[in-house]
Amino acid sequence: MAPKLTDIQLNVRPVFIAFIHQYAFEGPCRFGQGEQLEHDYDVMMAQELFKKFRSNIAKNTPEGINILEPIYVERSDWFEMKEGIYEEMSKDINEVDFFLFSTGIARGDLFLEFGERFGKPIGIVPWQCCGPFSNTAAARARGLEAYSFRNWDDFKTYMRVFRARKALRQTRVLMSARANSEVSLSTPDVFVNAHDVTRRLGVRLRYISEHELLDLMQPVDPSTNHTLPGRKACNINDTDLAEAEALADELIAGAQEVRMSREDILRTLHAYLTVKKVLEANDCNAFTMQCPDMCATRRFNEQRITPCMIHALNCEHGVPSACEYDLNALLAMVVLMNLSGKATYMGNVNCVYYDEEGKMTTLQAIGEKDITGVPEADKPNLYMTFHAAANRKLKGLTGPAAPYAISPFTYSGFGATFRMDFSADRGQEITLCRFAPDGKQLFVGKGTISAGFGYNSYNCDQGFFFTVGDQADFFYKHINFGNHLPLVYGDYTRELKLLGEILGFEVVTA
Repeated sequence: MAPKLTDIQLNVRPVFIAFIHQYAFEGPCRFGQGEQLEHDYDVMMAQELFKKFRSNIAKNTPEGINILEPIYVERSDWFEMKEGIYEEMSKDINEVDFFLFSTGIARGDLFLEFGERFGKPIGIVPWQCCGPFSNTAAARARGLEAYSFRNWDDFKTYMRVFRARKALRQTRVLMSARANSEVSLSTPDVFVNAHDVTRRLGVRLRYISEHELLDLMQPVDPSTNHTLPGRKACNINDTDLAEAEALADELIAGAQEVRMSREDILRTLHAYLTVKKVLEANDCNAFTMQCPDMCATRRFNEQRITPCMIHALNCEHGVPSACEYDLNALLAMVVLMNLSGKATYMGNVNCVYYDEEGKMTTLQAIGEKDITGVPEADKPNLYMTFHAAANRKLKGLTGPAAPYAISPFTYSGFGATFRMDFSADRGQEITLCRFAPDGKQLFVGKGTISAGFGYNSYNCDQGFFFTVGDQADFFYKHINFGNHLPLVYGDYTRELKLLGEILGFEVVTA
């Protein structure tokens, strides 16, 4: 089973290189007097520094980072480079994602050769003199991935970023398609070259026919599917139906309002549990499916479902799940969820337009009435996001669910969605992100929620307005990246900039 992306840990191996003088002497690179020049004093001091090294790392390890047992090695003033040193430092190397070194004078050559030999990311612990500059520069000049950290807060930030990169490399996306596996009718702005995504990011794509997927949502003899005649497929069964009943009880009991029938809620939950089973069967940990492509077949209408709550519940359980077959948005969700530990919200993101008289002209269902509480000074810099796939874990995957209503997507009463009152989060800072279709750039935007809308509406007319620093600047950068901009609560601009640099993407901020 592919690991849940929000559970992935970065394995860090600390390595302490001690320098032990064999003879007592003083000179231009060795200072001290008396016993400070003795061999045994060097050994004693090395052990004390090793303890401090371990203690600092233990105190500054962020969540999701697994510190492996630190390694201690010694080299003497013979400046030997014995194989045993490299064998010890590289112990269990296949388990290690990042090596964190304590070096010092006359040890940079070991650091450098280690990087050249093994090709693993290497870094130097904070608060070290001289080495962060000389050793990092030397390693990078040779094409090695090497880092130094100014302080422990920077170290923690970088570790979270490396963890997000590891999550991308372990992402296995279940792509549910109807007629075109490259692009959906509503997302021409996805990656031009999906193969390049695998090459550069390590993401793997697995495909399934959307008709086949919808057939699996029926609790029938699995050998009777007309898309899989005679094969025993993973249709939902009595166990899944019982799970759906229990989940419906839980969701209905926790809702502030329920505006649709229990039967139609169950249909949506059957669809969610089917997707969950198919993800497990295919060792996938992320999901997207085409929406208008299948809507036109009338099968959503026939089965009385929409994908909205599938995506919402997936995201609440740490499984990135994107609307409309939007792989660019999905991978942004992988990154945002991993960096923040929060679920993401993906919507249609639009500039708020005004006509010659200064009246909003964005959408018929959303208008001036929805921004009455927004300060006049903010209105020239308003943006908006809207979709029906909001979820209850935007403030943390492990925290309590936010207040919600259960409402149908359609006027005829089917397609369960969570309805959130985003006005309750007015003033909340948000970070938006998306990979560009050319696979070379990463967009990072910031904003502040100004007003919510759509709590009592249908369809995708739910979301919020947010204020950006400069609407024109945001707009003219946004149009190079595509419609959907997944977002997360909080400011993760710095982490995303670092991630873009590490991945080799040009980072565009707004």
